[in-house]
Amino acid sequence: MARDLHTPQFVARPTAGVTIQLAQCDRDRLRSSTGSTANSLCFFVLDPDRTPSISVMASPHSTPYAALDSLETGGKPEPSYQHLTNPCVLSWNNLSYVVASRATPDAPDGKKTILDSVSGRCAPGELTAIMGPSGSGKTTLVDLLADRISSGEVTGDIELNGEARVTKTFRAVTSYVAQEDSLLGSFTVLETMRMAAKLSLPNSVTSKQIEARVDDVVEAMGLATCRHTLVGDIFRKGLSGGQKRRLSIAIELLSNPSILILDEPTSGLDSSATHNVMKFIVKLCAEGKTIVCTIHQPSSLVYDMFTNVIVLSAGQTVYCGPRRQMIPHFAAAGHGCPTYMNPAEYFISLVNTDFDDHADVPRLVQSYAQSEIRKELSNRIESDRKTLQHLPDIEQPSPSSLRQFSVLMYRNTLNNIRNPGIYWIRLFMYFCLSFMVGTIAPTAL
Repeated sequence: MARDLHTPQFVARPTAGVTIQLAQCDRDRLRSSTGSTANSLCFFVLDPDRTPSISVMASPHSTPYAALDSLETGGKPEPSYQHLTNPCVLSWNNLSYVVASRATPDAPDGKKTILDSVSGRCAPGELTAIMGPSGSGKTTLVDLLADRISSGEVTGDIELNGEARVTKTFRAVTSYVAQEDSLLGSFTVLETMRMAAKLSLPNSVTSKQIEARVDDVVEAMGLATCRHTLVGDIFRKGLSGGQKRRLSIAIELLSNPSILILDEPTSGLDSSATHNVMKFIVKLCAEGKTIVCTIHQPSSLVYDMFTNVIVLSAGQTVYCGPRRQMIPHFAAAGHGCPTYMNPAEYFISLVNTDFDDHADVPRLVQSYAQSEIRKELSNRIESDRKTLQHLPDIEQPSPSSLRQFSVLMYRNTLNNIRNPGIYWIRLFMYFCLSFMVGTIAPTAL
């Protein structure tokens, strides 16, 4: 009997030097002899001589082989975070955000709802991706989670290890990477990292320790080969877009945060650079960090790297749960992903409310709210409150004001020396301004 070429073969034995890649497949084409939940995943054994393109870990204690064994036996191993220094489970429950706006037919009371009862959870070793069309509330959600919004009306719970978030402790264990890179083009990668370390690490950290920390992070983010390359700007060539994104992430890793929140880390990058950046982010997950990111239109290869996926539409949750359960969930709701189509692209298009032919979003929101996946999320959040060890009060020590002033003064002086053209532009502007004032002033008198 001829074997179906579309049916992947499961390989359960560990082999030295072999990495298993997890990829989402059309569940209708995949049948497992065990009859377990493995029908939503397929596993490919990569050539050990080739560099693996994906390294996925569902939890800090698991390996690809452990994940495979769990799927084949139908078991759900309980996560263990005992080996981590500051294990942080970030969860949010019924989170809503309302801002004041002009009265419109949609908001007659002058209040606009940006987020409506959004819930989610991300544990150490998990990469949670927030997806959705433009205006769905992705950036607003990560800004709320990162404690970067002070205006508007916020309701709901944001918890750290099952306990209400304490701002001081949360900021000590969390780093945030903005969508836009804020880098000075006249400095090299090494200079940028050294100055960032001196501005973020306390005075008790010696220069030798700073150098060691900088070298470790540069190596970890794959920037060793370009450590002496200028960052670059519109006037000079420098790092590529992907390298700049990795440098921005590396700066935030200097303080060794337990939680990393990224706002569209692949924005403006081509597919190759996007895959490269996400590969390093997955590597950070494997070290036990809790990572939440927003992403717009990921490729199928990038989509397969996620542990959990959250799909938002007009501020409401259409799906929040494991990536491997996403296709079966939507298929049960009457929206099966077409064969050979990128699931992320299909589902983002499905929940886009900007067009008239996408009127099924309210039913999808209701379908998720009543699903077993949503109940499991609520149970896990409730379990965290009872079982997880609460973090002690932690305050991130900062460098002294004198040290910050001296570093900023040195950085500004060096930046001006390396950009002499700025002085000529200023001189020309002042000359023109004095000429205009000198011409107008006698007439006014």
